[in-house]
Amino acid sequence: MHTPSLNLMRAFRDKYLMNGRGYSILDVGSRWVGGAGGRTYREFFQPPKFKYVGMDIEAGKNVDVVGYEGIKEVYDVLISGQTMEHLKHPWEWLVSLKQYFSIYICIIAPNTHKEHRHPLDTYRYFPDGMRDLFEYAGIKELEIYLADEDTIGIGTK
Repeated sequence: MHTPSLNLMRAFRDKYLMNGRGYSILDVGSRWVGGAGGRTYREFFQPPKFKYVGMDIEAGKNVDVVGYEGIKEVYDVLISGQTMEHLKHPWEWLVSLKQYFSIYICIIAPNTHKEHRHPLDTYRYFPDGMRDLFEYAGIKELEIYLADEDTIGIGTK
């Protein structure tokens, strides 16, 4: 995870999730694959205020649940950073994620970055593209904006 992406996730937490209530968090694509000194989004979602669960399709550091079939509940908030660029058919993926969250979704994806296959590297995202994907998935946009090398999309059902 790179530092600008970590900063965007912290800003999302501070703006939307610091209202005094606790939240359950599902981080889709949570496996740490390098960068930022081993830091992950988990550091921003610590108990007792948050219940954080990291999910990825492969076991590894920062993964609590392996595979979508391992998700057994609906979380208040679904986050995913630096994952969407590795997917075939991201529009279908976003539709599938709606079943796993009840309040917010926060997606951070690169708009520029060198190729980095895990195992694929398929797309880069700008605000208009993220907006189009949210609309396709039936996710109501709260904020979508460009931030350095990333685009962040925050939405609700």
